[in-house]
Amino acid sequence: MKHLSWIILFPLAVLLIVFSVTNRDPVAIDLWPVPIMIDVPLIALVFAALLVGVVWGGISAWLNGSKVRRTARLKSREADLATAENRRLKDRIAGLEADARAMETDSHRTVDGSRGLPPPAGTS
Repeated sequence: MKHLSWIILFPLAVLLIVFSVTNRDPVAIDLWPVPIMIDVPLIALVFAALLVGVVWGGISAWLNGSKVRRTARLKSREADLATAENRRLKDRIAGLEADARAMETDSHRTVDGSRGLPPPAGTS
């Protein structure tokens, strides 16, 4: 993709440079409602039009991307909440497993606190 952009942009840049060198003559711009006439080089007019187009396109793309940015923000918040919930549940599971192990070891202790052996199988 990077090479494709260079293949397209390099010839356009060369054409723009050649155009700017060959068209240095002044052009009269009449600002109609106001009685002002300005003489500017043609290339300045072309560059100004290009600049206005780039700025206008950037603003348009930014405004059109607001829905995507909002959706991305919401999904990021949902992912953060899900991660926190996952962490909380894992901690709860670890705590319950520790309680279960503690209860299991407590069930094998005798009344005096020493570890007793479970009764042999087949005896009551």
